[in-house]
Amino acid sequence: MSVLVVLSLTGFSTGHKSGGRHKSKSHSSDSGGGCSSSRQNHDSYTPRTTSTRRSSALQDGTALVVSCATEATPYATVEVTNPNSRRATFEVEFAFQDATGRTLDSEVKQISVPARGTSNVQVKAGGAVIAKLDHCRVEPEADLVR
Repeated sequence: MSVLVVLSLTGFSTGHKSGGRHKSKSHSSDSGGGCSSSRQNHDSYTPRTTSTRRSSALQDGTALVVSCATEATPYATVEVTNPNSRRATFEVEFAFQDATGRTLDSEVKQISVPARGTSNVQVKAGGAVIAKLDHCRVEPEADLVR
């Protein structure tokens, strides 16, 4: 019973049969606004502006096999995309694989890519690799170097 008395004296309700009002609508600085203190206005909300610092950290890029090596074209082409707002260098892990998925040869290449752009890197395959080559594989995440 004492809870209801305190609630009704402060202007708060229990939420039942309140007609949608859950707090005092008064915005005067001396109203107290639902608090027992008459010095503060807790009834109004003043949003604080917080500065959101954009991270200057660069993100990893993406890599995609555009074409695999063949006898006619003895190199694979990998496209690297830079999501950053400035030029960055990425490291790409590439592999030539046989039909069972066994790696015949692999290379790690570095490539500089313009801001929000793409660049291609070529990976040469030797004759012995091409003879057994089934497919090319690249790690889809191009690691940021700098």
